[in-house]
Amino acid sequence: MRILPPEEASAITPISNGRETIVTAAVKQLQVGEGLIITRDDWKSKRPPYDAVEKVGRKYGRTFERGRMPDGSGWIVKRIS
Repeated sequence: MRILPPEEASAITPISNGRETIVTAAVKQLQVGEGLIITRDDWKSKRPPYDAVEKVGRKYGRTFERGRMPDGSGWIVKRIS
């Protein structure tokens, strides 16, 4: 076990029960200007992760740019604001 200082603890968003996934938790932690590459191994659903990213954006008042990777290996999400 280890105790986290307040700066480090505020930078980590815990994954709660329910419909949250590792991907949505990572999207919540993105700072403005940062990007996240989601591989096909990370996302198991048949549909792309766009709906999950937009739901995080609506809930927390953030905007994201999202789309497929040019090589088709997954998706990229960038936080704009």
